[in-house]
Amino acid sequence: MRNVALATWLIFALANAGCSTYPAPVSSLNQPPSIRITTHQVAAGDTLYSIAWRYDLNVQNLAAANGIGQPYDIALGQVLSLDTPKAQPSGIKPARTTSNAAATSAAPAPQLRKAPVKSKPTVYSTNLSWQWPVKGKQVKKYDSKNLRKGVIVKAVSGAAVRPAASGNVVYAGDGLRGYGKLVIIKHSEVLLSAYGYNEKIMVKEGQTVKTTEIISKLGSKGTLYFEIRKDGYPVNPSAYIE
Repeated sequence: MRNVALATWLIFALANAGCSTYPAPVSSLNQPPSIRITTHQVAAGDTLYSIAWRYDLNVQNLAAANGIGQPYDIALGQVLSLDTPKAQPSGIKPARTTSNAAATSAAPAPQLRKAPVKSKPTVYSTNLSWQWPVKGKQVKKYDSKNLRKGVIVKAVSGAAVRPAASGNVVYAGDGLRGYGKLVIIKHSEVLLSAYGYNEKIMVKEGQTVKTTEIISKLGSKGTLYFEIRKDGYPVNPSAYIE
């Protein structure tokens, strides 16, 4: 009799538990839609190149979408449209920016911030010679499937960093989150390279550099973040450098 009563109690308890209001497991909840950033308000230190880099855009497409011509002047507080035409290369899925840099409030009085482009059109070499920026070991390699856009090279403390190829410095600063002190070099109308995690930057925006020149120096950890982009998209540096 006791067993029958116990069984009856268990059935009653389970029935009540099924009617309780416990929240559903996270895995079964509908995920909120991804936030798509469509505008960017120009902040201090921004250039059109750094903005294009942040959102994985081609700088020429970004300029065209906003009616900006050479030498790519932008104003502090100016709101730029990020709605540019771009074809998605196979196997590359740029990481989406989650911080909302857009602003809809009235922009302050324009304060022109010239992008680092010379008054005369820059002539780029059509026969680029590529090299690794520092001597060291790749501790993290390019991996488009896992959204790893560049490589991390472990060198020695305070190592000197040199351009992977000759070109023009289009950004030198620390305004891009996650890169530390960063240098971006333009090598052609479609190719750029970036050098992050620096302790000290040795060049200025607008400066033409050769592969023999020092553009930055690493910190005590001797770690360099290195990336190459073609038409605004990250590509495998090993495709250019042996």
